Amino acid sequence: MLLAVLVCGIYSDPLFSRRNFGGRDLLAYNLPMEKAVHDAYARGRLPVWMTEVSGGRPLLPNPNAGALYPLRPFLALFSFPLAMRLFPVFHWALAGVGLFCLARSLGTSRPAAWVAAVTYAFSGVAVSEAFFPHILPGLALLPWIVLAAGRPGIPASRKVVLLSFLFALVFLSGDVFSAGLAVACAALWILLEEARPRRARELLHLASSLLLAALAAAPQIVATLLWIPETGRAVTGLTLGEAFLYSISPLRLLEFVVPYPFGSTFALDVSQVWGRVVFHGKAVGLYATLYAGAFAVVAALSTLRERARGVRFARGLAVAVLAVSVPPSLLPAGWERFASPLALRNPEKLAVGLSLALAILAALAFDRFRRTPPKPRGMLQAAEALCLFAALSWMWPEAAGRFALRLAGEASGPARLAGEKLAIAFAEAGLLWIATLVALEALRVLPRAGLPVCLALLTVCPLAANRRIARTFREEALFSPTPFARFLLRADPSGAYRAIGAATYRPPSVLQETLAATDPGQIEFSRRNWNQYTPALWQRGTVFNGDFDAGDLSRMRSLRSVSYRAAGSGQAGAFFGALALRWGIRFRDQPPLPGYHRFQGDALMDWDEHELACPDIRLLEKWREETGPVEALSLLPALKDREIVVESGSRAAGTARPGQLAVLEKTPERLSLETVTPDATWLFVLRGHWSGRTVLVDGKESEDAPAQLAFSAVRVPAGRHRIDWSETVPGGRVSRFGPVLFALFAAGCLFAERRRSARP
Repeated sequence: MLLAVLVCGIYSDPLFSRRNFGGRDLLAYNLPMEKAVHDAYARGRLPVWMTEVSGGRPLLPNPNAGALYPLRPFLALFSFPLAMRLFPVFHWALAGVGLFCLARSLGTSRPAAWVAAVTYAFSGVAVSEAFFPHILPGLALLPWIVLAAGRPGIPASRKVVLLSFLFALVFLSGDVFSAGLAVACAALWILLEEARPRRARELLHLASSLLLAALAAAPQIVATLLWIPETGRAVTGLTLGEAFLYSISPLRLLEFVVPYPFGSTFALDVSQVWGRVVFHGKAVGLYATLYAGAFAVVAALSTLRERARGVRFARGLAVAVLAVSVPPSLLPAGWERFASPLALRNPEKLAVGLSLALAILAALAFDRFRRTPPKPRGMLQAAEALCLFAALSWMWPEAAGRFALRLAGEASGPARLAGEKLAIAFAEAGLLWIATLVALEALRVLPRAGLPVCLALLTVCPLAANRRIARTFREEALFSPTPFARFLLRADPSGAYRAIGAATYRPPSVLQETLAATDPGQIEFSRRNWNQYTPALWQRGTVFNGDFDAGDLSRMRSLRSVSYRAAGSGQAGAFFGALALRWGIRFRDQPPLPGYHRFQGDALMDWDEHELACPDIRLLEKWREETGPVEALSLLPALKDREIVVESGSRAAGTARPGQLAVLEKTPERLSLETVTPDATWLFVLRGHWSGRTVLVDGKESEDAPAQLAFSAVRVPAGRHRIDWSETVPGGRVSRFGPVLFALFAAGCLFAERRRSARP
């Protein structure tokens, strides 16, 4: 309880005031995705579709959304900003309590378990996951899974049910690396900590729990497996450079001792980072730092020869994580263009395993230090060395910076900045090491007050270093509509049109660079440029936004490539207008796209309008039919205003007289329309074309055809017709029985176990 209160107290800023976590990918990607999921549950619907991104694409099948994770429908009972404040704090508390229970199961004392909990929950890895809510559940559930896998005395059936429930939660949270790490940790515990005669049986229990978990998470797993083959990630794959962009450089292992040696990676300000080569050209890795407190390093070194329960697992886990996440950072530059064998990215996510291993070792070492306090000489020497490096870097910043740049493999760079940042980083690290030394000395010299003083200092050390990572901003600064968004809400309340961020089609402007340089959290940049997912926060859509998670359908990725060529051609107006892109926004010192003209603006941005743009749902009056995607792609540049190419399987051209269209329902999950047409025609819908939907024309199932390469069209006969369009869960008709079977099997196992235990 005290641990949960501490977490809430540390994050009282977002919990008890109108401030939300922001910065990095939150506003550009994660919060808009979370908003789409939240809004669907608030309407009582499954979050199967997101209309605002890429012209409309699947939501639930994308595992990065974690749409079926059970906490998300519960949080839909609250306002979205409040839900996004509760989500990370709850998981940090859950992670800390889980580590506390895990440490206690290893026979450690309560104080030792406390040290393990704060080491894990306040580590740089854990706090950095404030920016990645889609992987935060994996961090929180990992210690509980290890606890369930390794706790002795649990009946087999109960252990299988408990493990399967926890694994199902991880699978439903959606992150592949979190799921893989959870399975690996459970298996590693069995192989390294269980007695040899028990291993086969325990592995069988683990396999059984995974099968049950797969049943419980079947709706997510099946939907994702059916979605993946149609994505650009699966069709064109990833290069090794893309897959390994976020991996752990060997130089970053220094972060276990010095929190921020490569600059102020916590500050959300790229100008404060000198070691970009260490982050593969970025200003920061996925995690701002790997630091988990100086005591974690002391514990790891002091337990090298220990044989206590849990030590072998922790050491094995740390070695395995380093073996998988560090070598990819050493990939030769010439290999980066080669195709990756797996369409997965960012092995740095596995650093969660390092934090878990260090936390377990911290608990085990703490109890030994209580019995036999360590000699302070080694820690004092480490602190002295850090302070000496700090003094040298402060006195000769240029020389220290040049040396550091050469050591990092960077021929040139901001040497003075590097020297100054190193001086601050080494000085801070020296103070944290001294504080850790004082904490351990307190155990020896203060008979009564030593333990609380020690625990307080060991709690403060990771907090002092890492709490600053999770930056908060006023709720209004993140979620309130921009002036452009407010204009669109008034001018287009039905959402019939989309907007295009024209800046991405133009060379970077002076105003754009100025905004980026003066906006450390990239808050205003994300809100204003309309090239990211941010407009979804205001239910406003885009078409050619960036593809953050490589989750766009393959056809959409191809159409995006065409859009760059179209922007420089004479047919740009017809191309963008056909896709309902009536509005545009750009920096004032950039020219408008062809077909657009300025109608309003402010001191930074100009607002453009394409008056001939067509709505997102319409009956076609002229079209071309083609046999396949290659033929349709070649025809796109030749299309006239309001003309669409449909892949009907035959080659033809058609026209129709204007008809009438009434929209009865328009939500991300459903469209209900009534049409009256004098001639047979096509209904064009600006929604990504894919197989996971149902279209009924007068109650009879009909297939939609690809239109304009990436979107959808339905053939409509002459006369009056009713069209019902539903986005569905792919494979849901079968996979929905998975959770039911899981519940029945789990209940049967527990009932049988209860009957066995009740026998005399």
